[in-house]
Amino acid sequence: MRRLYVGLVSSALEFGVVLALLFWYLGSEAAKPAGGAFVSGFATFSLIALSKTLVSLPFDYYGGYVLAHRENLSNQSLPGWLWDRCKGLALLFLLGGSASGVFLMIMVARPAQWWWIAALASVLFVVFISLLAPVLLAPIFFRFRPLTDEDLKERLLALLERTKANVYGGVWEMDMSSKSKTANAALVGWGPSRRVVLSDTLLDFTPDEIEAILAHEIAHHVSRHIPALIAMKSVMLAFAMYFTQHSLEWLGEWTNPALLQPGEPAGIVVLWIVLSILGAVLSPFFLVISRAFEYRCDRYSTEYAEARGGLSSALVKLCRQNLTDPDPPGWVVALFHSHPSVYDRLARIEYWEKA
Repeated sequence: MRRLYVGLVSSALEFGVVLALLFWYLGSEAAKPAGGAFVSGFATFSLIALSKTLVSLPFDYYGGYVLAHRENLSNQSLPGWLWDRCKGLALLFLLGGSASGVFLMIMVARPAQWWWIAALASVLFVVFISLLAPVLLAPIFFRFRPLTDEDLKERLLALLERTKANVYGGVWEMDMSSKSKTANAALVGWGPSRRVVLSDTLLDFTPDEIEAILAHEIAHHVSRHIPALIAMKSVMLAFAMYFTQHSLEWLGEWTNPALLQPGEPAGIVVLWIVLSILGAVLSPFFLVISRAFEYRCDRYSTEYAEARGGLSSALVKLCRQNLTDPDPPGWVVALFHSHPSVYDRLARIEYWEKA
């Protein structure tokens, strides 16, 4: 719960910083960055990202470093932790700044139709981030190598064949132990790049448990959960663009309208605020769907994993190893958790395995 409260305070302060930046942009002509639309958008986004990072850094340090070491979840040194944060911020500048620059260019080129054109461009960006970034960007933070346990590899490949999951990139292990004691597995990528990734901290689990975990991850792809989540995010982005257009018009009636014309950097700040508010409002709805997906994947795992009990045993181990609260308050699950509680999942798995 401490991490939750720390995160909530940090998010509130970050939102306040962005609001302050909006008032600053609207209060001074000098606030406008020099350069064309792309440079202006890039600079504005970078300023927002840097300001948010600085105000949240003490909370990030406490929650992500101090508590992680206190709870014996982290193997990372402070310089290594800071270096990862620097790399993450650099990627945020590169990707988010470039997207914001294109956003302002679209506003300048099509001042009357920009919102739906920007929405379509945003969908492409979300697809890229969701499907390709785990393969292209994850190696910046972790090292990968083909799975060395041949017996386990053969068993997992047999599972992939049995479930007709189209995985062309093979089975890989990730050196998560260099930074964390937590364990995880995933099916990442798209098309030829799709691959199975196991954290090396997961390899201490039994083959039955690892197979059950992978069967759960396969279910997300077989059931098309990832495209569904991308579609929901895309709809939210379209609404955000539409609301941003009307927010700029409304704000123009109360302040200097010249600073709120399409292509002005204040548009980036307003979009960020709209996305934050819309995300907070829609988050409980998205989380309900995400938890339903998790239930579906648990059931799929019980159907396709060779040994019964593997998934239940794996969830108990993951709960202990990752120090997850097995039965958090209902309101916490409803508002913040993408997965059901471990107790709830175990009860359902037991029911399905007996059926």
